[in-house]
Amino acid sequence: MDFTVPLDARYARYGLPDLADPNQVYLRDPQGWGHDGRMENSKQEDKIKSFRLDLNRVVESSDFLRSYDVGFNYTKRTKEKSAQVYFADLPGRVPTLVDPSLLQSPTSLGFAGMGNVLTFDPRELLSRYYDVYLSESNDDLQKDQAFEEEIRTFYAKANLDIDVTDSVRLRGNVGVQYIHTDQRSDGVAITPAGPAAVRGIGASYGDILPSLNLVADFGDGWNVRFGAAKELMRPRINEMGAYAGVWVNVTNGAGEWAGSGGNPKLEPFRANAIDLSVEKYFGEASYVALAAFYKDLESYVYNQTIPWNFAGYEFESDTPPASDWGTFSAPANGSGGYMRGVEFSLAVEGGLLHPALDGFGTLLNASYTESSIDPDGPGGSSTDTFPGLSKIVGNATVYYEKHGFSARLSQRFRDPYRGEYSYIFGQRSYRYTLNERTIDLQLGYEFPESSSLSGLSVLFQVNNLNNEPFRTEVSDSNGMGLFFPEEYTEYGRQYMLGFRYSL
Repeated sequence: MDFTVPLDARYARYGLPDLADPNQVYLRDPQGWGHDGRMENSKQEDKIKSFRLDLNRVVESSDFLRSYDVGFNYTKRTKEKSAQVYFADLPGRVPTLVDPSLLQSPTSLGFAGMGNVLTFDPRELLSRYYDVYLSESNDDLQKDQAFEEEIRTFYAKANLDIDVTDSVRLRGNVGVQYIHTDQRSDGVAITPAGPAAVRGIGASYGDILPSLNLVADFGDGWNVRFGAAKELMRPRINEMGAYAGVWVNVTNGAGEWAGSGGNPKLEPFRANAIDLSVEKYFGEASYVALAAFYKDLESYVYNQTIPWNFAGYEFESDTPPASDWGTFSAPANGSGGYMRGVEFSLAVEGGLLHPALDGFGTLLNASYTESSIDPDGPGGSSTDTFPGLSKIVGNATVYYEKHGFSARLSQRFRDPYRGEYSYIFGQRSYRYTLNERTIDLQLGYEFPESSSLSGLSVLFQVNNLNNEPFRTEVSDSNGMGLFFPEEYTEYGRQYMLGFRYSL
């Protein structure tokens, strides 16, 4: 096979046989897996029941307290997951050609230098060529899980409005929440004696979350905003599963318990946050603002190895564990770090610059964010970044709105980031995602009252006008710090036409 590998960011070129020729490309065991195909049918049922009660009281006799709120919120979430895994084998495990009547138009991989490839619907081939049978490993059994979470929130908030001086007015609110959580999980543990059901393991905990939001209005369009709060964010519910795999490691003739799985006692991410912004408003819809934010994450959830008591498990071996204690690898609450950044925003009406620009305008904003958190935990890879974090994100819009007609052209940009995506067999995978620069277009018209079509408005939108591709990279396996193209996907443009009529 001939090939050319460039020394820049271009794709390689390959001299391959015709991979779209149905007389040359066979169905077979793809990589020596011992079977010719795998299919997983997953089912998830997620229910949320909630109740909320809010009470508000206006205070007319106070010079600073305008009103106050008290309330209660109750939420109960239950989630059940199950999966059935099937293997598919060709009769006699013999490589087989695909009937041309089942083929679709070949798919071009020309952008990657690989020509066309055979294309078909795998499910259409199952009944024609394969013997399909249920075959579940221990890993598959652990995907059957159930979760229950009850959250009770009590809160109170005071709404403030104070004339500090003749030229300074202060408004905002101060409040506090108490959140009590009960969580439980059922699952399957794989023990040395075989699969075993695990029921009702969980945790109960409470959090007090104060918050403060203030806006100081200095007049002439000048505002200063300040916010401070204690915050929490719940971990993914899948990480709270009561599933586990248990085994015994034998080292130097001694046995030690070991295992891995979920953590039904997992608690939320917790953080202290501060926000500050300075804003200047002018005209009817123009402003400029500079904001800064800082989050001190007290805890961050990542996989770590923790001590675990395996009392109650049995193991028959010449080297039984010397102690009930061993190690268990699971998501756990660990040390956090900071996330901080700045954001600049600008909105300008063209009429402020020149009367000929009346109706035109622009909206701009850009932010820079950085974090000290290593998502792999202390001692992890220094090259990995906070999942989803782009250091630089920007948006720009130019528009025209006048005489019932409106037009907007917007572009959004984000820096490369470490993305978290669904992967094979329902797992999650981290992938290095390249920068994106997407353009959207919006056109609209509202018929005037003098028209027979008064009350009708039309809106036409094109999302991803420039057909920006989704691109990822993969690092080399030799630790040389090199990255190579991994995925290149074009999702195309999305066209939408809408109508609204009001009497």
